[in-house]
Amino acid sequence: MNIEDIRKLDKEALIKEKESILKSIMENRFKHKSMQLSDTSVINKLRKDKARISTVLSERKILEKLEMDEKENQDG
Repeated sequence: MNIEDIRKLDKEALIKEKESILKSIMENRFKHKSMQLSDTSVINKLRKDKARISTVLSERKILEKLEMDEKENQDG
């Protein structure tokens, strides 16, 4: 999943996707430990996707706070 696709999703979809990725990471770790996972790079790819989603969520949270502070400064 690239960053452009992630930015198109809304907050709820991002949170659901992040939870899904966390579940996949856990499942793949178990497979890796039991020697059932043939492509171990999947775990790192999932971790990077999770980091991208977390970054976008953090950016949006900061932007919301800045917008609210800006409105308060205009009103006050």
